Amino acid sequence: MSNFDENDVLGLGFDPGQLDVFNQNSSKGSGNPLIYKTSPSLAKNEKHVYTATIKVIYNPFAPKQSVLEQQSYSLEDKDGWINVVSSLTVNDTNCPIFKAWKKCHYAKKDENPTLWRQAASEDEGGRALFDKRFNRYVLVQVLEDDNQPDKVGKFLFWKCPGSIWSMIDTKIHPTPESKKAAVPVMDYLFGRAIDITVTPGEGQVGSEKFNRDTKYVGEFSAKTVSCVNPDGSPLLNDSERAVLKAYVDAMEDVWNSKDPEERKKMEAEIKADPNTAELATIYKQVVEKMKQWCPNLLDELGYKPWAPQVAARVENWIKIVLEGNVPKEVNDAAENAGTDDDKKEDTKEEKSATTTTSAPAVESEPTDDLPF
Repeated sequence: MSNFDENDVLGLGFDPGQLDVFNQNSSKGSGNPLIYKTSPSLAKNEKHVYTATIKVIYNPFAPKQSVLEQQSYSLEDKDGWINVVSSLTVNDTNCPIFKAWKKCHYAKKDENPTLWRQAASEDEGGRALFDKRFNRYVLVQVLEDDNQPDKVGKFLFWKCPGSIWSMIDTKIHPTPESKKAAVPVMDYLFGRAIDITVTPGEGQVGSEKFNRDTKYVGEFSAKTVSCVNPDGSPLLNDSERAVLKAYVDAMEDVWNSKDPEERKKMEAEIKADPNTAELATIYKQVVEKMKQWCPNLLDELGYKPWAPQVAARVENWIKIVLEGNVPKEVNDAAENAGTDDDKKEDTKEEKSATTTTSAPAVESEPTDDLPF
């Protein structure tokens, strides 16, 4: 039995181990009300420790793309800040900002100090104009949160910290050496809840150390936990929960087994059980509900071609940079071509920042790409 079959006991054509994030080479979304923030600065206790219980779940619109590894650039010009999602998010290296960065990054300091300085870090004596961001976004349902009770029951995006993602990755994608079974911790019905504890660094709220040294710790629930309706009521009725319980009781032995051959045998028996076929029917109904309640991860936070006014602003920013100037100090690239790139080096003018984010137009996945 292939790894796909082993993780697809319900027979609905989706293997959690085949999330796109597992098949890719390693490589300022602020202000969006659909993003769930768990910052210590929002904690309602004296120590500013943020605690909550969440469920990280599949993207119902494109389950293989349940983890969005977003790459973006934050650019500052005379009009403030603009945040744009880069085509690097979809492994397209034709991003004009990325190309401009390469020109500057690979310029030799002794041969072309003007370009070199634009990408070099401030510690190296450069300007560090290319502010590239990497964020890993997932969908969550908030199950408990005393800090933001209005978020409980809602389905939102969450910027998943590396420590929490490592936990999830280990469960969904165990190493062959461990001999452990893949556990579908992101599943709507038989996944796990995660208790998160977010501890700030020392210092005053909002200080650099307070934010920089923030630590995320997570703990999976011992038993399976289903999503609930947004109002907190059970997602399934009594008879449907009985079907789910029978399936979970049988699968617990599979998830706890370290014998691959034994797992195959048990999975084959579970797959042949009429109860499993009944659960598959229930599951499809659940997916349709999720599509009604969940925001679309790719449409909201993924990549799409920039709007004309955004593209024009980015193009002007790039021209100014490649001319050797600082965009926040220059109005227009054309009128400053050939100016002394050192003329405004020491300018420290403060600007009020506004953020504009371009989100993606990703085509809908085919219907056969449904989870389970």
